[in-house]
Formats: sequence, structure tokens, C-alpha cells
Amino acid sequence: MHQFLPPMGSRMHGLSQRIVDYIAELMPLYTFQFADGHDCALSLVDGTLLMPVNESGAEREEGWVAVLWQGDAHRRSEVPGPLFAYQAALRCAELHGIGRTPAEVGAHRHILLTRLSDICGELTHIELATRL
Repeated sequence: MHQFLPPMGSRMHGLSQRIVDYIAELMPLYTFQFADGHDCALSLVDGTLLMPVNESGAEREEGWVAVLWQGDAHRRSEVPGPLFAYQAALRCAELHGIGRTPAEVGAHRHILLTRLSDICGELTHIELATRL
């Protein structure tokens, strides 16, 4: 497992933090939450808390995100942040697309995924892996 978080009061700036910040912007599904001295994302659906993972010792940042399911530190997982953010962006586009045309939903999805690829890099591998 990755090192969880840097000491209290420090601010992470790595890929993991950028992914958490991106997810926190996906209103109304998520919002920003300051927890344990760190900027996090809080699910407004079920209270799950997403926290950045310190990958500073890793050879290459992969953007892992710590997930505290329903905010419970005893039910903690680490997941690939780009994949989690990709799925969250698709759900957000669907939610915002209620009552809109498929073209409008597609345009919103494109905007969200373009922003995510600016943060994470190429998303083709994720898009291929998540196709039905």
C-alpha cells in the first residue's frame, strides 16, 4: 500500500491531489471537504470521503486515491484515481443531462473528460476498459 498522507498542515500538490480536487468539483455528486488537514472530496450521495495518497516516494505518480467508504476510516481502500474520476465524470454528465438532448449530454461529457485528461494524461486505456 502507498503512504497515506503527509504530516498535518501540509498541502499535497501531486497527481492524487489534483484528481481529488477534480472529483470535488463534480457538483452535485461531490463537494470539497477539509479533513485531517487535507483537501478532500466528499460524496453528497453516501458520505464517502476521497483523500489524496502521497506518492512522492514512487518512481512514477499513478494518481491513487484513498476511499473511506461512507467516511469510515476502518473501511478504507485505495483505488486508481483516474478510473474513479472517469466514472464520476460520466455519472455527473448523466445527472446534468436529465431533460437534455443526447448532443448536449455528449458535449458536457466531452468537456468533463477533456479536463480529466488534462490532469491525468491520455484516457484511452480507461475508455477501452470501461466499454460494454
